Amino acid sequence: MAAYSFLLSGRWIAWFLLCCIGAVLCLYLGSWQMSRADAMTARNDLIVNNYDAAPLTDDDAVGALTGFDGSQQWHPVELTGSYLPEDTLVVRNRAHEGVIGYEVLVPFQVTSGEIVALDRGWIPTSEAGDGSPSEIPAPPAGEVTVTARLQPAETDLRRDSAEGQIASVSVEQAAELTGLPLVTDAYGQVATEEPAPAAAPESFSMPDLDYGPNLSYALQWDAFAVLVFVAYGYSARQKVRNDQWDREYAAQIEDELSRYYDDHGNFVSQGDGMTEEDVVRRLEMVDDMPAHLKDIMRPKRVKRTFSVVDAEEEDALLEAYESRR
Repeated sequence: MAAYSFLLSGRWIAWFLLCCIGAVLCLYLGSWQMSRADAMTARNDLIVNNYDAAPLTDDDAVGALTGFDGSQQWHPVELTGSYLPEDTLVVRNRAHEGVIGYEVLVPFQVTSGEIVALDRGWIPTSEAGDGSPSEIPAPPAGEVTVTARLQPAETDLRRDSAEGQIASVSVEQAAELTGLPLVTDAYGQVATEEPAPAAAPESFSMPDLDYGPNLSYALQWDAFAVLVFVAYGYSARQKVRNDQWDREYAAQIEDELSRYYDDHGNFVSQGDGMTEEDVVRRLEMVDDMPAHLKDIMRPKRVKRTFSVVDAEEEDALLEAYESRR
């Protein structure tokens, strides 16, 4: 253990503390990535459990909108009532299959009297090239039975919009613009309408169940937290090996040069042109050798290989041939 006494020096203690800080940072980042992975898993589980569930009907359907909580997102509800098409709004900058367009938000009054916001789907921009919405398909007139999937109302982005347009599905903003007492906690994405209209916006697709790379990133950060100390231990071990080589090399040089001195420490020429100054200079060079020169001169570790060399392969073939004779 004496060889590792340098670990108690200020420099190596500082390196160890730096490794601890790095490991804590890696563990924090791993925990953050794991929380994101858990959130993604929870989102996907919510979609899988709710998307194709039996629709809530009657008072349960209205109650899910008026008392919405996050666990009901994507759950279908069946509502009967009539559209209020004169208060239709379009939500701008909405993507559908990689194309930017609009979504059509129409108030819907259920038979019990509540007015909810229903997003009927997506429409492209017009061919005029000015970014305005294309013609909006009219909703079915009269009494309609709608199946829609619940979504939480979006935040009002506080952006100026053209008349009849909003920047997000903010039901509160829609209520202000239309003057209607809309249920503001949630809205519905229309799945089916009965009777079906002659033309309708593009319907919504089931969201992708993408789990993302967060779990992999979390495991990588946890591995880095361990590898920090592996690197510290390897560096310490390598220093012990290097120090041992340095001592052995210095002893070897001193042994080689000892022949130039007698038992009383007097210089004795060996007839090879070496003077005492040359001997002293060489000894000093060993003591004062720069670190980069030591790195060059130290023996390199030989990598182990398990490949079969040609001679071994030939011997194996000969043995197999002899065994068949």
